[in-house]
Amino acid sequence: MSSDNKKNPVLHIPKIENGFVFDHIPAGLGPRVLEMLRSYTGLKDAVVTVGLNYRSGKLGSKDMLKIELLDLPDSFLHLIALIGPGITIKKIVGFEVVGKYPLELPEAIDNLARCRNPNCVTNTERHVPTRFERTGTGSRYRCSYCERVFDLKELELRLP
Repeated sequence: MSSDNKKNPVLHIPKIENGFVFDHIPAGLGPRVLEMLRSYTGLKDAVVTVGLNYRSGKLGSKDMLKIELLDLPDSFLHLIALIGPGITIKKIVGFEVVGKYPLELPEAIDNLARCRNPNCVTNTERHVPTRFERTGTGSRYRCSYCERVFDLKELELRLP
């Protein structure tokens, strides 16, 4: 960036009038967030702008997504929090930020992950929804049915 651009920085991703900005996505996770968005029922037709590998004082480098939608389902936000806790969601109305929400790991995961225990009732009885409860401040979750404990990285996430 030249010294002229430092005075007048170039906007790499255009502003959106109404929607959401997914900011502080760890570099490399942007495509995964986009994949989840495109696979999620009701969100696949949204206009999305993607930026990859931006410089970030907080992360070193980051990815960013801007989504032109009026609302996001809570279950989708929980899914994104599981992929990248610490991602910040900014709600945009009339080109202005009206809310800022850092995503944190949820205390419970309802029907967004498959239990890795092949003998768990959620794997043998397809109508039984999965539920995992967080076992403390870390990223370990206990299946509410078989009571096995898994690290979040061990769970296979799935769309509702």
